[in-house]
Amino acid sequence: MESIFGSRVNTTDRLRRLRLRMKASSYDAYIVPSIDEHQSKTMTDHDKRREFISGFTGSAGTAIILSKLAALWTDGRYFIQAEKELDCNWILMKRFEPETPNPDDWIIQSLGPGKNVGADPKLLAYNVWIILKEKLESNGLSLMEDSSNLIDDIWSIPQGRVPESVAHVFIHDLKYAGQTWEEKIGKLRKILQEKKANGTIVTSLEEIAWLFNLRGNDIQHTPLFKAYSFITMNEIKLYIKPLKLTPEVEKHLCPISDNISDCVKIEDYSKAYEDMKSTMDVAGKILVSSSSSYAIVNLVPEKNRIIDAEPSPIAKLKVVKNPVEIKGMKNAALKDSVAIVDFIAMLDQEVKQGKHWDEIKAAKTLTRFRREQEGFQGESFDTISAVGSNGAIIHYRPKVLTNRNINLKYLYLLDSGGQYLDGTTDITRTFHFGKPSDFEVAAYTRVLMGAIDLITSVFPEKVKDIDLDILARLPLFKMGLDYQHGTGHGIGHFLGVHEGPISISEKSSNGKGYHLQPGMFLSDEPGYYEKDKFGIRLETMMMVIKAHPPHNFNDMKFHTFEPVSFVPFEPKLIDFNLLNKKQKEWLNWFNMKTRNTVGIELQKQGREKGLRWLLSKTEYIPIDDCSNRSPNVIKLHSFIIFCILAALLL
Repeated sequence: MESIFGSRVNTTDRLRRLRLRMKASSYDAYIVPSIDEHQSKTMTDHDKRREFISGFTGSAGTAIILSKLAALWTDGRYFIQAEKELDCNWILMKRFEPETPNPDDWIIQSLGPGKNVGADPKLLAYNVWIILKEKLESNGLSLMEDSSNLIDDIWSIPQGRVPESVAHVFIHDLKYAGQTWEEKIGKLRKILQEKKANGTIVTSLEEIAWLFNLRGNDIQHTPLFKAYSFITMNEIKLYIKPLKLTPEVEKHLCPISDNISDCVKIEDYSKAYEDMKSTMDVAGKILVSSSSSYAIVNLVPEKNRIIDAEPSPIAKLKVVKNPVEIKGMKNAALKDSVAIVDFIAMLDQEVKQGKHWDEIKAAKTLTRFRREQEGFQGESFDTISAVGSNGAIIHYRPKVLTNRNINLKYLYLLDSGGQYLDGTTDITRTFHFGKPSDFEVAAYTRVLMGAIDLITSVFPEKVKDIDLDILARLPLFKMGLDYQHGTGHGIGHFLGVHEGPISISEKSSNGKGYHLQPGMFLSDEPGYYEKDKFGIRLETMMMVIKAHPPHNFNDMKFHTFEPVSFVPFEPKLIDFNLLNKKQKEWLNWFNMKTRNTVGIELQKQGREKGLRWLLSKTEYIPIDDCSNRSPNVIKLHSFIIFCILAALLL
């Protein structure tokens, strides 16, 4: 069978071979999560075990295989995709739907007491393992450690598995990082002292890359490399494949210094578990995150463990960008906005001229436009280039069998991002190059209203990210509409386009949410998706900043957001009568800011077509009767202001 995502994988033989090994190991059920040994959601192709066994290519999901049944749990972002990719061997479990059982409840109900459940302890977080183990045991089942991993037994390189990467690691220059790795280690050690810990194990690939000011090429679209680190008050170890290191990187990690604690000791990645375990008895109290794998936490004797249920100290340091990183993120967003505007200006013109454009061609061409910007290192994720009904598939990726032409009839959703040496970007806009329907305009306008309401919100510092999600949904709720994904996610600095622990979502990763702080970067991306018809998403990068409201109740501190990416919204898709005064005022400000940043940069780069398109999409919006000037006067007024400011800045 074929799906909208290409040929549907026949998993019959894979499941047969897995079940033979389950039987030999006395497992009545086997759990395959969507993460690797480092608890990464963005993985190397070598580590996509759940994708191999199920055929489902989405980034989130858990597969559970019994002797006769196989089921996959995923969330609302992937329901349509999973329906089209899973073959008849699989049951799709729509997570968070009222009728869908939790994975552990399904196992218990399906097996009954006295049965064994197998899972790789390197692939399940400690907190997840402990909860699952307690629940299974209370119902008479056993959770067994499968350290060799049954999927690895049936999935080898001759059978199509991608070999592990040996790509070189490279230095993330101080002019982009803003802090030396020695300074970061110093801050980490200070936190460890406060927590009365002598050391910590670092398993997160993003945290290791950020901490040591290094980047890699192991994972597509995300500049990471596989490594572990063990850091104490007088020693720093980095476990990495030796072939990944160059003399330049080795010198970076061990500069000439009188202080031996400022030199990183390199150990082989394959010996990480063995080496760390051998030193734990004399290492003292070790801080380990409860989100690290069960196998990693078990390396530390119970008497020496300090299990941290909060995000790791490094995650908390990393998510608040320093002044150099902030400048870089804004600069990367500006370059990205220039590339998108210039590309869309060409696309808009040529589609109207009847020239051939399709989803794949558009995605590839946008990458070419980005490549013309300084410091571009590649896409930050596979571009979502989706026409009409394909846009209703939230994480759609264009392929040959699904490729649709871009034309005057359907909405076109473009969600893309770039990796630059000075920052990471993620932006979405939805276009219509012909005449949209009334419902498309109404839905687009409601999505825009929610996006504006979120980015203009002012909130006390004690308010958590999870509490803000509703702001973007309220305009849609008034039409009886909603969307099945979060409203915003953290964005890394030349790292992952999705950065934890922060997210603006009704379903926080810890169920409680996190406090936002100035210097954090997030996306603002409400949407609406009409199955088999169209998708609308509007995503703008933004930074948390201090707010200065007219009053200061009980000396409370307040925060708000500042947009950092500036690509115009589509006027023909906006019903301006639905917007209130505040929303119109913000949109006028955004349009003028877009002209005075992206417009001027387009002018500097000689991109006249992009500049003309931008000016046509950012005209002044009348707010009330007093502003009811003729269109020609409005165009002249805003263009004069633009030219004056451009002349001053050039």
